[in-house]
Amino acid sequence: MQTTTYEPLKLSRAQIVDQLEAGARRRLHMSAEEFVRAYRDGRLADAGRVADLLMLAHLLDERDPLFVAA
Repeated sequence: MQTTTYEPLKLSRAQIVDQLEAGARRRLHMSAEEFVRAYRDGRLADAGRVADLLMLAHLLDERDPLFVAA
């Protein structure tokens, strides 16, 4: 049996924020900051629908300016 190994995906802060911004605008019609605030305030109607964006957000340090602003 052959084992497949995968290299970890590495994203910079800028790449993460860009993906959050693009995804939140395209799918929720809000900025990344508004998205984070809505999630933290419990105002996302279906958080499971944007679980991929939430996982990206969790890659950022909790002291990231995106969270501080939210």
